[in-house]
Amino acid sequence: MKRETLLEKGFTEEQVTDLLNMFHEQNQLNNDLQNELNKFKGYETKYNELQKQMDDINKANLSEQEKIALERKEADEYVSKAQKIYNKAKAKEILAGYDVSEDLISNLISGDEESTVKSANNLKALLDAKIENAKLKAKEEMYNVNVKPNPSNVPQNDDVMTKDKFDKLTMSEQKVWKDAHLDEYHEFYPQN
Repeated sequence: MKRETLLEKGFTEEQVTDLLNMFHEQNQLNNDLQNELNKFKGYETKYNELQKQMDDINKANLSEQEKIALERKEADEYVSKAQKIYNKAKAKEILAGYDVSEDLISNLISGDEESTVKSANNLKALLDAKIENAKLKAKEEMYNVNVKPNPSNVPQNDDVMTKDKFDKLTMSEQKVWKDAHLDEYHEFYPQN
């Protein structure tokens, strides 16, 4: 903000001085608050460093028994994860050849191998039954299909000789047809 700009806009000298004083006071307050905030950020960083040091000291001061318990807990978590991976592999082995999604297989898996295998076998039996039923139904439908042609009540005129067709035949073809169909020939060409 410039004094000249405010005076050009119609503010009095006194109003401009008051506005600029308020602006500078607010600006100073903002700067002071920013400095305080930066101090607190420094304190937060120091606090986090001290907290990490305390955690390291506490971890170092754990008794041997507590260290073993902590390591045991981590080992149990790894064993649990490994068991689930193994159970998933077992379920995939059982359901190999079936179009089963990863999500469905994941839903079958539990921490217990026996229950996972039982669930996978149950799903396999269900799928086998559905496939067998579909095959039987398809065979039944194939046996029941009527493959006899349906006779039409509309006459088929493709093989009927007409006078125009007869006239387009060669002379030898006309003689052969005339000898085989003498009555029809006389219908085309009645004797005078």
